[in-house]
Amino acid sequence: MKQRVDEATPETYGDVFDRFERDGIRYAAISGTAVVLHGHVRPIADLDVVIDPAPEQAARALRSLAGLGFVAGLPLPLSMLTVLRMFDHAEREVDVFVRYHIPFGRLWADSRQVRVGNGVARIVSLQHLLQAKRINGRPHDLADIAGLLALGNAP
Repeated sequence: MKQRVDEATPETYGDVFDRFERDGIRYAAISGTAVVLHGHVRPIADLDVVIDPAPEQAARALRSLAGLGFVAGLPLPLSMLTVLRMFDHAEREVDVFVRYHIPFGRLWADSRQVRVGNGVARIVSLQHLLQAKRINGRPHDLADIAGLLALGNAP
């Protein structure tokens, strides 16, 4: 039975995390997945990741996703985009960011690995997650901020 998008969890993307880790991809999960992995439980619709924008790293990340069956919704080179939406045959969505509110070097330096199922995923720091959510300021971002702050782990 196919999992509905609104029922996705970080484990739904375990194969993506495993592939990125195996292939040595420099990435960090952001948005809803990072919110959940920081402890605020709420539904997620997709996986958002920021990747190292260095050309070889970005190309390797796209090859990793293609190896899992993901294809670009709009086939343009990453150099022309901020985010590339990719989909697989199961209708899972991975949004690949090559530009983000916080420079990749800072995101990477402060990111950490967390357990997801039988594997690990790299997520942005809570400080960077809150910063990005404040910048975006959409209603669901504000709800995420409130949920994360209610956990009492905020910097």
